[in-house]
Amino acid sequence: MTEPYQPRYQWKRTQLDENDPPTDLDWCGFDGMAYIGRIRKDTAGPTAGKWQWAAAYPRELRDKRILPNTGFVDTARIATQMVEEFWDRALSRIKD
Repeated sequence: MTEPYQPRYQWKRTQLDENDPPTDLDWCGFDGMAYIGRIRKDTAGPTAGKWQWAAAYPRELRDKRILPNTGFVDTARIATQMVEEFWDRALSRIKD
């Protein structure tokens, strides 16, 4: 049996402001101080129950987009993996 993916970056519950208490349904990822992306669970509509992932681009790649950088998956762990693997691919392009 394959071990579940283990996140390698830091994840924090999203809090937009003091009136928006963080929940377990919305997370932002960080590589040190760099924002790498966000995951959130959709609770309504055709994607209800799915986790949306949206990866950020490093500043150096803003004009050289890698796609896809967003999507829907079944679990938070897979969404985390999608963001982290996207971030790693983006960083490897900067080094090339």
